[in-house]
Amino acid sequence: MKRTLPALAILLMMFAAACGSMNRATPAQWDKAAMEADVRGKIAEVDTSKTFAIEVTIDDSRNVTLDGHADNQAEIDKIVAAAKSVNGVKHVYSKIHVQ
Repeated sequence: MKRTLPALAILLMMFAAACGSMNRATPAQWDKAAMEADVRGKIAEVDTSKTFAIEVTIDDSRNVTLDGHADNQAEIDKIVAAAKSVNGVKHVYSKIHVQ
């Protein structure tokens, strides 16, 4: 009995540490997914036809990269401005080309 109590305590501490490290990683992933949804929503507000024509990528530093095509430069400017208006976005990189 004297040996099982310390072993059980060590096992519980290891389990708690493992659970804590998983919980710290999860919110960042949720933040990126929520931010991507917000950016896509803002693009849809500007031009509904471009919602799925523009690929949205968000890195760990909250930089957004937009890739795809648009009909003209004014449309690109509106899409980039919409992405910049999302709360938490640090920088928007545009790889959108005029088709």
